Amino acid sequence: MTDRTTEEPQPADIPLVLHVIPTPVARGAQREARALADHLDEPGVRLHRVLSLFDGPPEVRADFSLDHPGGDKPATGFDARLVLRLRTALARLDPAVVVAHGSEPLKYLVPAMIGRRRPIAYYAIGTYSGSDRRIQLALWRYLVARADVVAAEGEEVLDECIARLGVPAHRVTLAPNGRDPDVFYPRNHDGGPAEPLVTFVGALTTGKRPDRFVDLVARLRAGGTSLRATLIGDGPLRDEVAGPARAADVELLGSRSDIAEQMRRADVMVFPSRPAGEGMPGVLIEAGLSGLPVVATAVPGVRSIVKDGETGYVVGVDDLDGMVAATARLLDDNQLRTAMGRAARQHCEHNFSLDAVGSLWMALLQPLLEIADPP
Repeated sequence: MTDRTTEEPQPADIPLVLHVIPTPVARGAQREARALADHLDEPGVRLHRVLSLFDGPPEVRADFSLDHPGGDKPATGFDARLVLRLRTALARLDPAVVVAHGSEPLKYLVPAMIGRRRPIAYYAIGTYSGSDRRIQLALWRYLVARADVVAAEGEEVLDECIARLGVPAHRVTLAPNGRDPDVFYPRNHDGGPAEPLVTFVGALTTGKRPDRFVDLVARLRAGGTSLRATLIGDGPLRDEVAGPARAADVELLGSRSDIAEQMRRADVMVFPSRPAGEGMPGVLIEAGLSGLPVVATAVPGVRSIVKDGETGYVVGVDDLDGMVAATARLLDDNQLRTAMGRAARQHCEHNFSLDAVGSLWMALLQPLLEIADPP
């Protein structure tokens, strides 16, 4: 295990809350885990630490990392060797509470903690995207049942945990996505380039549909809309998207650690995702805090973040025509973009700042800490 912290070891009398992420790649769930851990710490007390399981570019700071091979495809299959490495790391760190940020950490934490009883909090960050086959669904029901509490990041996720995964209602709580408004904030409107910038931020996967974003830009250009376009992210569709992106004059920026800065460069964000696996897309909160109006598909969690007609537009999952029209409307109207961007900032700061969600996490974790260290 790689210890990436430069601070003194955790004092024995300070309980450790260990937040486990799959990789240090700068995706929404990993960025949120880091921001949440930092926010929940008290001044001068390191209670919350982050552990990364798989290798990958160090875009999100992890205090500890197993650097296990396979970070390019962490969700593929199951590697029993990682269970043994994680079990050894847990024995060394001796956390009072473990938080699994997503299903990938959960499937390794449950077997790694057999015989070593410590409370587990499972942060369900998206709707179920696995197979409906009886065996696989039963396996996930078993894994989720091992968690002492389930924090669902959106209403749809909460409902599914109860109805589909069989979690008792009293063990599920709503814990919306949160971001730091001091990190994600609007740029100073100093005029900037004449052509507005539309951006995509996300994994290059079939679920996030970067190809749909490229199609949208191509159609906007064909319709005479003046714009610049960037696509931020990496993933299995990178090579497939590269050619069409060049043809549509979409700049491929790859995976970035400076997402907040990239948000401030943009004028409009487009979110063309499919429903499976979505829960409350953190990238939309980042966009809102950055003062960006968003055009998004109506997947789980989106309507809580994007107020249709007020902070952006929500269109049908397969309504490419509607997405093109909404994006063109924003790109062609600077005043509309500005007004929606201000409304987005206000809405997200009020509902999804770390201050807003941090108190929910404190209430969720405190009973688990008391279980781990009874009087």
